[in-house]
Amino acid sequence: MVDAFDDVVATCIDVGNPCVFVRAADMGVAGGILPDAIEAHPDLLSRLDRIRRKAGVAMGLANNEESIPGSIPKIAIVSAPHPHMLLSGQEVDDSSTDLVVRAISVGQPHRAVPVTVAMALAAASKLKGSTVHDCTSDNPVDQDGITIGHSSGRLLVSAQFDQDGSITAATVFRTARRLMEGKIFWK
Repeated sequence: MVDAFDDVVATCIDVGNPCVFVRAADMGVAGGILPDAIEAHPDLLSRLDRIRRKAGVAMGLANNEESIPGSIPKIAIVSAPHPHMLLSGQEVDDSSTDLVVRAISVGQPHRAVPVTVAMALAAASKLKGSTVHDCTSDNPVDQDGITIGHSSGRLLVSAQFDQDGSITAATVFRTARRLMEGKIFWK
């Protein structure tokens, strides 16, 4: 369930998009690090990109690191639930998430979590020995899946496997939010 790239333990998985997950602690950063702090860190993005490229070759996406596209595999740092701040300034306590993630997409810290990364996290959270499973709470916030804490809030996702251990479904639960409020006049 794990490989080592650049001396960092990682889990590679493809559920919608190839993804690589490393533990925040192994990268020497707090799991709740916000996007601006990721960008300001002296070598975090470049180190994550080196790991991502090495993982991409191992996953068969290209023959060499230079040929790995910027968009895949996605890479994210994961950590166990802990109190952390959101971009809004709100603090999230450790009992409202099952896993904390900070995703990188096309070389930039994502301000939430890409849906395909969330689906891969749901699957990896069920794979014993994976970096994600090791960080996921044993007592889920919601019985329907795992609640991922990201820089902008939380997202509920789940994954189902068949008897052979193959993934059969990954689900993202979304809540409706008001997009507009107004009045309509007609004759």
